[in-house]
Amino acid sequence: MALIDELKKKTEEGLKTLKETAQDLAFNVEKQAKIGKKRYVDITKLQRNIQKLYTEIGQHVYNEFSMAKALSKDDLYLKERINSITRINLEIRDIEDEIDEIQKNTLPKKDDQ
Repeated sequence: MALIDELKKKTEEGLKTLKETAQDLAFNVEKQAKIGKKRYVDITKLQRNIQKLYTEIGQHVYNEFSMAKALSKDDLYLKERINSITRINLEIRDIEDEIDEIQKNTLPKKDDQ
């Protein structure tokens, strides 16, 4: 009987360990998926928007310069785009902070039952 009880105990311990490992893996895969989406989808999209704004600014400056117009720091067109770039950079920083928080999260440990 002792051998069967010992075998049963070892099997239960092995199943418990396997279950915990599977939970850890699932948690880490989900965490990496969230990070990947934020990093490669959300941030990349915002960076593309910044590039478009840089292009618009460059085209505007080129057009003004080629028509011999004076550029002013009070140019509303430029101010709007610069403010948009600043806002987008803040959004990117917020997403990076979210990524840091996700990376710090760990799987909550359950009490032994």
